[in-house]
Amino acid sequence: MDFNTYAVEKMVEVRLADLRAAGARAALLASARVGPRGVGPAIGGALIRLGRWLAQGEVVAAPNAGVRVAR
Repeated sequence: MDFNTYAVEKMVEVRLADLRAAGARAALLASARVGPRGVGPAIGGALIRLGRWLAQGEVVAAPNAGVRVAR
């Protein structure tokens, strides 16, 4: 069974072009990803968790604790 060399070369050329385009898309998506947030947000999150841990068992007052609303 003989293969048409020209046809095989064209099929390989198209396949390589598709693979290169997919690789370029993947590289673009990888470069657009957001990296680590940094130290500030990490410290803020840690302080919030610490405050919640320290406040365990505390009674939390209602938003308008003791204030009467005129109607």
